[in-house]
Amino acid sequence: MHSRRQWLAGLPAAALLTPFLTLGAGFRAAAQEDALAYYKQAKIDWQQAKGQSLTIGLNKHPFTESLLPLIPEFRQLTGINIEYLILPEAEYFTKLVADLSQQRGEFSVIMTGPMRNWQYVPPNWILPLDDFLKNPKLTDAAWYKLDDFYPALTAANRWNGKDGSGVGEGPLYSIPVLEESYILAYRKDIFDQHDIKVPTTLEEMAEAARQVKKNAGIPGITARGTPSLASMGTGFISGLKSYTDGQWRELDDKLVANLHDPRSVKYTELWIDMVRESGPPNWANTQWYDAMEAFTAGQAGMIADADFFAASYEDPKKSKVAGKVGYALLPAGPGGKTYSGLWTWALGISRATRNKDAAWLFVQWATAQRTLLNATVGYRNYNPSRQSVTNDPRVQEIMAGWGGGSYLKTVAKNLETARVAWVPQSERQRLGDIWARALHEVYFKRLSAADALKKASGEVDKVLKEAGIK
Repeated sequence: MHSRRQWLAGLPAAALLTPFLTLGAGFRAAAQEDALAYYKQAKIDWQQAKGQSLTIGLNKHPFTESLLPLIPEFRQLTGINIEYLILPEAEYFTKLVADLSQQRGEFSVIMTGPMRNWQYVPPNWILPLDDFLKNPKLTDAAWYKLDDFYPALTAANRWNGKDGSGVGEGPLYSIPVLEESYILAYRKDIFDQHDIKVPTTLEEMAEAARQVKKNAGIPGITARGTPSLASMGTGFISGLKSYTDGQWRELDDKLVANLHDPRSVKYTELWIDMVRESGPPNWANTQWYDAMEAFTAGQAGMIADADFFAASYEDPKKSKVAGKVGYALLPAGPGGKTYSGLWTWALGISRATRNKDAAWLFVQWATAQRTLLNATVGYRNYNPSRQSVTNDPRVQEIMAGWGGGSYLKTVAKNLETARVAWVPQSERQRLGDIWARALHEVYFKRLSAADALKKASGEVDKVLKEAGIK
């Protein structure tokens, strides 16, 4: 356990475990007490778990960076001791699954999300949160205002546990902390200078990428490319949904893999050709944060990925492209419509934790209206999961100018149809990894798209059969 003070900026790949006590120096008691007045309006005893300890499992992410400076407030409010472990995404989920599967309870509160929960719910690794929400000793429902969260986000975190269906039904397993759908960000200055058309189809997107590379001398597009699930569930699968007019699913109604559908094959050929021809040379090793940082540094002409990345693009203290970015919906399919997947990082509770009530108090505090407002206004937690935070004038003032006003309009339009893109089933992680490896086979020209995806479908069917899902 590290005892020295370390912040997320410049975080190494190695684990970071920091006790709360290193964070509290310099806070003035009177100012802190005033800040706590909002939470004390809730008709619960925030000190009911005083003296207990929690370890929070966190992915390296902008939300994490926004949460850390606020943790001293929670300690002051509750008397609960907080430690946290931060890891890059692949390492984080590997360690999390090991902890949950063995029910060690190392993590009390976890950073999770809808599709991840599909793996954790069937073996009973995480707790449903409805009983906490209904318990007046632990939650003041009128103060907490669950209905303030965007309905699509809370629905995404509900699941009835049935493979192939049931999203939005059944228990609530985690509370959303931000919204993530998928849009196209592009270098408006470069597009304007070289008279490049903002793409509305995948073919136009590939041509725009070629033109950026030719005229501006930088990769025309950057994208996630690691051979893992993290590369599949964002701009790629959303683009595929758009390309097939929302009609395609990776598993059919009988949960048979459909990765090699002719429409999927064609889309994959176009996507991989575009990335190989106009993308970064290190595409095959590009994590989400690599892609985000490359665009922020002015090293790409387009990125089809999470909408909230705009907070980095538009931060003049960190970005070389602030004020130079435009935002648009993902390219549409033949029917002229665009479809986006939906993801929301969220906080859940391990069933193995010994301090369940304390864990819920942390989740409730971290997702309370004031906490998320402070995380957004003070530390750029975009896009907020609560409607009241998004609509706060201070938040609107910050976001209104992004992309000359195109950002808010694009996200609002996107959320009209954004939904969880995946078919619910507990082996989504392995399916995504298999699928991503197939893209590598195509990228490195070891197999054709048709052969690589047919092979991947067979591997997925075998995994699902072995898991007893079909």
